[in-house]
Amino acid sequence: MSESRTNTIPDQVVAWHTPGMDAHTASCAYGAVVWLLALMYGAALAALPVDVFLDRDNYLTYASDSLGILVRNFSGGPISVLANEPLFLLINIGLSSFLSPETVVRSLIFLSATVVARFVLRKDPRQFVWLLFFLLVPQVIKNHIVHLRQGVAIAVFLLGWNIRSVSLRWMLLLMAAFIHASFVFVIGLLMMTKIVQRMRFAADIQMLAFVSAGIVVGLGMGWLAQMVGARQGESYAFDGGAASGLGFVFWLFVLALFVLQGKTFMQRNAFPVSALVLYLATYFLVEVTARIFESSVIFVLLAGLLLTSWRRAAFLTAILFYVCLSYLLRLNQPWLGFAT
Repeated sequence: MSESRTNTIPDQVVAWHTPGMDAHTASCAYGAVVWLLALMYGAALAALPVDVFLDRDNYLTYASDSLGILVRNFSGGPISVLANEPLFLLINIGLSSFLSPETVVRSLIFLSATVVARFVLRKDPRQFVWLLFFLLVPQVIKNHIVHLRQGVAIAVFLLGWNIRSVSLRWMLLLMAAFIHASFVFVIGLLMMTKIVQRMRFAADIQMLAFVSAGIVVGLGMGWLAQMVGARQGESYAFDGGAASGLGFVFWLFVLALFVLQGKTFMQRNAFPVSALVLYLATYFLVEVTARIFESSVIFVLLAGLLLTSWRRAAFLTAILFYVCLSYLLRLNQPWLGFAT
């Protein structure tokens, strides 16, 4: 995962230099700004009304009765316990021992959103405005407004992503899978990309491997969820749903830009490329893979900033248009479509 740390703050603080300010001071100044904005982002989302957004009743139930849910899962056996995100239940049990259900929900939002914002904003001071904009992308912000469990899992995954200790890193990455089940597949993708990178497959072979894996996942996900007794086996239809196709066209365009950037870019960014390919390969097969893509979309957005020349301009123009259009279409909906 060394490629994830290529854009470290000390190497790129030139954008924050002022006359008389050395690199270390600039780095500290930028770090302070990042922390402040990350805390403000987390606090702003946590301060939103706790009972108007989609699925909040469920999260309030988790905050008040996770112990009961965990006990019921035990009745289905150890596999059922592991398949139903036990770490998220344990987090709720711990927080609810000294916080009210509403405060538990707000705490989860604040902590996860702050961690994600800090991870994004510290990537490259020269891209500061775009990094701020990425935090407002619907697939990013909804994980701290609607899909709170997924937001917590993303925060834990990102914490692990940046840790140098290999054992601690993988411990945190794996913990994310016991908070939100989508990370079982995200981690599978990550391991697969490491394999193809080490085997130095050609870009077209990589794409074929990722497409094949995506089809297998799409066709087998519903069966697997029902076999292990995961809650998703009852809450999802595991079909293509009523997808409009607009998301498919947009992210296919992004993938095309990645391919046109060349094989070196594809090799270095195999993980976000694999996430894109999985999403596109299963877009019309199963709706659940959209959640898997949301768990890795941050890496896709950050990879887009590494594009060069007209490809970078096309990516930034497209993402700006996509986000603005997404919100424009939601203007007549309560809380921009995030409410019940």
